[in-house]
Amino acid sequence: MTQVFVRRGGQQTNGCSVVLESGANLQTGEGKFKALFGRTTTLEADLLLIAASVFAVDRCVRRGEREEFVRGFEVSIPVVNIGRLQPVRPILEDLLRTLSNDAWRVTFRQEGGKPEDSQDVQPSAGNTLLFSGGLDSLAAAIEFGGTGATLQLVSHTTRNQRMSVVQDDLVSLLGTIGISLPHRKFQVTAVSKFPDEHLSFEAESSQRTRSFLFMTLGVLCARRAGHMRLIYLAENGQMAIHLPLTQGRIGAFSTHTAHPEVLAKAEAYFSSVLDIPIRIVNPYVHRTKAEVTKIVWDKLPAAIAKTVSCWKTSRMTGSAPHCGICIPCIIRRVAIESNGPDTTVYERNLFAEPFVTLEESDDGRRNLADFGEFILRVQGYSDIEMMTEWPELYSPDVVRSETIQMYKRAATEARQVLGGYPGLTPVLT
Repeated sequence: MTQVFVRRGGQQTNGCSVVLESGANLQTGEGKFKALFGRTTTLEADLLLIAASVFAVDRCVRRGEREEFVRGFEVSIPVVNIGRLQPVRPILEDLLRTLSNDAWRVTFRQEGGKPEDSQDVQPSAGNTLLFSGGLDSLAAAIEFGGTGATLQLVSHTTRNQRMSVVQDDLVSLLGTIGISLPHRKFQVTAVSKFPDEHLSFEAESSQRTRSFLFMTLGVLCARRAGHMRLIYLAENGQMAIHLPLTQGRIGAFSTHTAHPEVLAKAEAYFSSVLDIPIRIVNPYVHRTKAEVTKIVWDKLPAAIAKTVSCWKTSRMTGSAPHCGICIPCIIRRVAIESNGPDTTVYERNLFAEPFVTLEESDDGRRNLADFGEFILRVQGYSDIEMMTEWPELYSPDVVRSETIQMYKRAATEARQVLGGYPGLTPVLT
């Protein structure tokens, strides 16, 4: 169990091995929030500190293998508005467990300051879109940001500037088709090393809790704009539901960053602590990646190659923004090639390599094999067989019939694209 002590100044550590200090080794985005909106309430500052701390903790402890893949955290955070936050602590812990599949225990310490007064927020007609720089959020900006729409984009960046540049480039390209939207971009990151060689803010790359940070930024910006009824978190259904490709990828091996259950729990958390009816909606939860990509293909094809889908992009040092071998890269390539030629620069052209020549230990081979096995099972299974194989479909937050049909279409798209590469024939048999 990793113990983490968060503070706003001072020297206290409470004997914890990990100490996060706002404004020192932890940047919460509060400065940018003040610059955008003139001031930050104590509750907004508390929520930003909570989200930034969770994200930093998630990154500083590497996941192990198999039984060590799930981690445990105890995090102590100072807050001014403890009367509003203490009651939602169980909701927060449950949300974080579902999101990252780790064991979270969060405690709040009373800090001096004036709690936020009740905010007289005037509801307005408009939406807030979490704008990551990927294909899906770009598609949503195109679909929902047309003429007459009131839409604001909210982005998150770390010290890695590749995604920041991508986000700015995509906003500029939106302008070329007449879509001009306010873009709120926040840098939230942690910057120091720890004495323990096993602890580092660069240790863990999966960043499962990034969507919690992202949603916090989006919700607070939405509240300032009066967009309290609807916040878009656009993610294609394949990656949002994210059924495990194989039995070896269950639990923490499969991300739930945009899963409907996570969004429902996030709604409960934010609505309770802010005392307003927040709705967090994924408009693409029943669309395949290829179907979402078609929106961009039809309206702004020049932007497709500039978007980033790769899980490894923040750790890549070369010119290629995509590794070409992770599952998101494989799904991205299938999605784009379902619509036309893919001009994305991949570090490795996995589809062009004969599958039978790849080593058993090759990550690309393993991912392709698992992806191909998944395609075959989805295409061959009845609805009942799919629900038996993937009990995640029984979640009350998942619409089973539409989800199953979405996966059936995705499997057909993948088979058509992979079938065009002779060297990948063994993947589909």
